[in-house]
Amino acid sequence: MASSKPAVFLGNLYLQIILPFELIYKIFIRRCDTINEYVLLAIYVFVIFFFLFSFCYWEYTNFYLRYIYYFLIIIGILLTIYRIMFTPNLAFGELSNLTNRSETFIWIIVFIIIDTSIILSKIKKKNCFSLAFPFKNGQFLVIDGGDGKKSYFSNYHYYGWKRENIKNYYSMRFATDIIKLNKYGFAKSKILSSSNEDYNIYGERVYSPVEGEVVEVILNEDDNIPYGKLPNKSGNQITIKNGNYYISLYHFKKDTIVVNLGQKLKVGDYLGQVGNSGYSSRPHFHIQVVYSEDNNYWLGKGIPIIFNNRYPVKNCLINA
Repeated sequence: MASSKPAVFLGNLYLQIILPFELIYKIFIRRCDTINEYVLLAIYVFVIFFFLFSFCYWEYTNFYLRYIYYFLIIIGILLTIYRIMFTPNLAFGELSNLTNRSETFIWIIVFIIIDTSIILSKIKKKNCFSLAFPFKNGQFLVIDGGDGKKSYFSNYHYYGWKRENIKNYYSMRFATDIIKLNKYGFAKSKILSSSNEDYNIYGERVYSPVEGEVVEVILNEDDNIPYGKLPNKSGNQITIKNGNYYISLYHFKKDTIVVNLGQKLKVGDYLGQVGNSGYSSRPHFHIQVVYSEDNNYWLGKGIPIIFNNRYPVKNCLINA
């Protein structure tokens, strides 16, 4: 994933501002000569917007902005249906007349495939490992979650790590990243801030989501400057062993972890504070569960999780 400020800014400017406005403009303004063309336009707009609605990291603008776009797109599609029904002498049109729209057909097919993968990645699994939510107060947003093997666009961890030839990608299949929103849907007080303190989740108190024994602790790694150069390490972390399941929590703030190696934990025990250490471009919290029958749990099998029976998929809100 791109982590430099210019790449993040330009990418999200296009995906969350320019492209949605382009789709809204097309569905409201464009007039077609046949019913076929109107139907093609509506499908084109819908499949692309579904991708944006599901995939985008709305923390970079505002989480509720996507619902404003959603409302406008629905109104636009209803307007298209109205035009089809009430435009005088509007012909159905011959399919052969759509041959000059081959590019539109290609984009529709591409986004239908992507959208289908996103939907499949969000289907709740049967073998989920139940966890308590690790935060106590506020509104939290899952920014990566679900089955990463089904869709990179729901959860980048699996294919992102596999592409980099990092051996533990299989354990990252259901890894979940979480941030905190304020009541207005913003994740931070300044756009692409270089100060960790401007991010709502930074310094948030973390509580044990499971009972078990602490088998790994790293606590003295420095926090990164947001969108700066990333170190090739996991950062401050806690791993808790529960049977053959290893629950790993990453990106703690430096020197805030209060538990020790070998300590027995109960659900709700205080662990530390969220930071921005390790391979982290901005403050967020990473959690994953791995099944392993030996101590090499980082090469184990990634297990889907639920928080109080809630399956944490990308862009879902969790209130604590």
